[in-house]
Amino acid sequence: MLRIIQNTSAAGAMSYYSTADYYSEGQELLGQWRGQAAEHLGVDGGIDKATWDALCDNRDPTTGLPLTARRNQDRTVGYDFNFHVPKSVSVLYGLTRDNRILDAFQASVDETMRDIEQEIKTRVRVNGKNEERTTGNMAWGEFTHFTSRPVDDVPDPHLHAHCFVFNATFDENENRWKAGQFRELKRDAPFFEAAFHSRFARRVEELGLPVERTKTGWELAGMPRSVVRTFSRRTAQIEQMAKDAGITDPAEKDSLGAKTREHKKKDMSFTELQREWRSRLSADEQDAIGKAATKLGGPAMPEDPALAKEAVTFATDHCFERNSVVPERVVLAKALKHGVGKASFQSVQSAFRTHDLVFGERDGRKLVTSEDVLLEETRMLAFARDGRGTCPALDGGPHHFRDDKLNVGQRRAVEHVLDSPDRVILINGAAGVGKTTMMREAVDAIEAGGSKVFTFAPSADASRGVLVKEGFENGCVTVYAAFEAGSAHNQ
Repeated sequence: MLRIIQNTSAAGAMSYYSTADYYSEGQELLGQWRGQAAEHLGVDGGIDKATWDALCDNRDPTTGLPLTARRNQDRTVGYDFNFHVPKSVSVLYGLTRDNRILDAFQASVDETMRDIEQEIKTRVRVNGKNEERTTGNMAWGEFTHFTSRPVDDVPDPHLHAHCFVFNATFDENENRWKAGQFRELKRDAPFFEAAFHSRFARRVEELGLPVERTKTGWELAGMPRSVVRTFSRRTAQIEQMAKDAGITDPAEKDSLGAKTREHKKKDMSFTELQREWRSRLSADEQDAIGKAATKLGGPAMPEDPALAKEAVTFATDHCFERNSVVPERVVLAKALKHGVGKASFQSVQSAFRTHDLVFGERDGRKLVTSEDVLLEETRMLAFARDGRGTCPALDGGPHHFRDDKLNVGQRRAVEHVLDSPDRVILINGAAGVGKTTMMREAVDAIEAGGSKVFTFAPSADASRGVLVKEGFENGCVTVYAAFEAGSAHNQ
């Protein structure tokens, strides 16, 4: 998992600093400086509190002078990019403390953060410009933790890292520090999350541990699901609190977790934690974990050379089922998830680039479609254009409205459907404006003239659920939605 959380409190940012108490008890590693902007500032290696606090206060840690121009209290201090591993991996690492797992995790985090760093931008407002410029440098502190927040005073094994990125990047063109632009990085979080898991899962397989896809991600193959449940108490606690409060939004759940967490305990050594964790396991569960541990360092699980292409094919089929144009990173994220563990990040990217796709760009965002989709749209658009003015109206005379609750816009839409001489008639409207309601009026009028109407929707839930519920008995599923937003053609 990858969460990106904005921080607008200097005091809150200061709390990320990892203390020696936790380090000595083995629940965290001492924070480390990362990123090209950190090098530019002259900070590297282990994080000390004075340097950390200076950056949280937007001060140059060497000179003490303000770093960026903005100094108000409610400014964005930075963003927490936090990476979480599957629970089965956390349990195995927690009980073995095998540093090969930790090394694989940290390498995967670092590679992904370096990719993110390359894309950081800043605003450009000099000389009448109103644009963004890529700077490619960030400064962040990486804090690696081995446990979750406690439940009933005892934490569960939970390997994760907080990469707190400061809201400052050096603009070489203007020779000064400026605030970063994180909007696009947050937008592409699902891709970066998939990239991290692709890298980490592949490294785990190279350590001799097979992995398997799950509904929400991946886990170690052969690890009982009961182990995952046993050591997910904090997640279960938050889910229950969210359910009780009627909260479903992931961001609100994160906030709920932050507000209700217990403080980490410093009086329990890691050896004591391991003893407590083992006491929760059955003999079969301990045996499964032991078998996984013996595979560590064994023969690497080979990469399947065909799976990368299969993953890309699966992703394109899935993404183009309802959309004719898709951001390329949406497709890539789907492919990376499908090939997790078996196909490397590099091989999936390579297969994606050589797949039969059409690439383009709009407003600086890279988009992709396929030749087949483009051909389908071309045919459908030609069908619609060639049919203009070729058909008799669906209703021969003035329409007498049965539903007196229809508003002016809905009535115009009904009349448009009934009076149009075109083969294809389009009604475009935002969600909740009453398209389904006006369609009932139009259908009644058409069928009153002796015709039969069949309604279609792009999914089974919409056609057999929503449409039937709304009174359209002949609901069907469309194979392809021809005129939805994001078309390969500008309409």
